[in-house]
Amino acid sequence: FVMLKVLKNPVTSNYTELKNFILSNDFIWRYDTSTGMPFYGHTFLERPEETGFSQPLSELINLNLTVLKEIIDFNNLFDRYFFLRSNVNCVHPDNDKQFSEPHIDHDFPHFNLLVYLSGDGETIVEDEKYFPKENDVILFTGNHYMKRPNKGRRIILISTIFEYNKNND
Repeated sequence: FVMLKVLKNPVTSNYTELKNFILSNDFIWRYDTSTGMPFYGHTFLERPEETGFSQPLSELINLNLTVLKEIIDFNNLFDRYFFLRSNVNCVHPDNDKQFSEPHIDHDFPHFNLLVYLSGDGETIVEDEKYFPKENDVILFTGNHYMKRPNKGRRIILISTIFEYNKNND
């Protein structure tokens, strides 16, 4: 089952506060080359594969999760869910490799919630291309990759969501 769904972003005061801080000169980034395409990242919530559980790694974790919950609730997405990972990534224009490697984030069922904070650079899910605008939000599953921005920084908030229901209790 693969899908890409465009969501509405309520652009709350929490969202604006988080976005403004991420785009500020005070935000701390970590350089990463693990994906085959160098990028800068900041981990809010570490993926569970690293330690066996999701671990908060940023002092902004509460604001980050509040913003994600506001988007999910505004779009009436899930009754019961939890976050497994949340990261903000930054890619710059470059004449080198233009596309990241196609991949699936986890080897178990999950949803990806992607919020475009700045820049262009489409996201490709299977064969479907999404051309973002600032503040757009998409929800997707499946094999995906991205294209570098044409100009400026492509800054996205990417989070993994696990949905469960009462039958899983």
